[in-house]
Amino acid sequence: MIRRLVLLPILFVIWLALFAWAADVPWSAPWTAAARLSVSPREFHVQFGEASTEPQGLLVRAFDSNGMGLQTESLARVRAEQYPILRYRIVGFPHTLELALVFRRSDSPQDVQTISLPTPGKGEIAVDLSRFAEWRGEITELGFAQYAGGQLVPPSVAAVFKPFRIEQVQLQSSSWSDVLPRLRSDWFGYRPWALYSISALGPQIATSSPSWMQPVLVLGVGLSLAVSWIALRWPRRRLARVAIVAAAIVWLLLDLRWLDDLLAKHAVTEEVYAGRPWAERVALQPDEATLAATRQIAGIAAEMHAGRVLVHADSPYTMLRMIYFLLPLNVAPLQLALSEAPATPLPRDALIAVFDSEWKYDENSRRLGNDTTGISVEPLYASKGLRIFRVDGRAP
Repeated sequence: MIRRLVLLPILFVIWLALFAWAADVPWSAPWTAAARLSVSPREFHVQFGEASTEPQGLLVRAFDSNGMGLQTESLARVRAEQYPILRYRIVGFPHTLELALVFRRSDSPQDVQTISLPTPGKGEIAVDLSRFAEWRGEITELGFAQYAGGQLVPPSVAAVFKPFRIEQVQLQSSSWSDVLPRLRSDWFGYRPWALYSISALGPQIATSSPSWMQPVLVLGVGLSLAVSWIALRWPRRRLARVAIVAAAIVWLLLDLRWLDDLLAKHAVTEEVYAGRPWAERVALQPDEATLAATRQIAGIAAEMHAGRVLVHADSPYTMLRMIYFLLPLNVAPLQLALSEAPATPLPRDALIAVFDSEWKYDENSRRLGNDTTGISVEPLYASKGLRIFRVDGRAP
């Protein structure tokens, strides 16, 4: 009996230390936060979209024409290192949207810093902002941005949502009372699918990376078994049986957590595509504007009997998606074709499509390009970021 009474506090210390290590809470931190700064959602200024104040907070009712919502509030030069923990509660937030923390620093007041946050679920979410290099210096403005799930949810679907309410926003210092809320957000908070490709650039937005649940459970169970074996003097056969049962339980818990996350992701897919005919599903692309542009390009290419289509966009991802949508046409990146000229001249019947690009067309010289590259073209079409030209045969 005495051995069991001694074992219990040892096991408590082991798991507490592992949880604190996973949550990155310093041992010197107090039990409750020594510094707190409440940011009232009712004082937020609505930059994009529509919102109204309520007794419980700020009710976001609609987005702007670009499918984005943004609410911010000015701060009186808050030191980031003094307030590393962000706690917020947002009720009714749709899973088709992504949430980001938006803020400005005094050292770069014109630049907006962005950190992707876990999608709010039930209750309060706690995030450790000190993990991000952007969270430093003096914070002069802070707020939230909402938009369609990147590379996942069509903006037209994300723009249709039930109003959600921002009820609480607070910055605070580290404390031991934040261990469980932070691990709850890290381990059980919903995060949308993330698409990666070796042929596309990585995301330019910082992402809230959760601490890993697996090492904590494995180390905790392993250390608990070792301490129990020593304290209770288990025979090796009993230790083996207990270890097998514990490993099975850990495996089951991790698998159930993975399945719960998969079901949440599948629910978003169902919300976007379920109950729609196939023809409508095909048109529901995360980059609807790119798909619409390529359909215009394909139509003009068919009318002009173009033998080749050369495309350009400032974003490599957008350019690759244009090529994908335009297949099986004879399509290629414009930059690649220009790099091969004049050894391989551009075909006279080639179309050039420029989408969401800062490339400019000079009407006097009839040339399209930037400061380093130019090509003689004839303009055919221009609308909503899309410009289509035809090669006029002159050397680039």
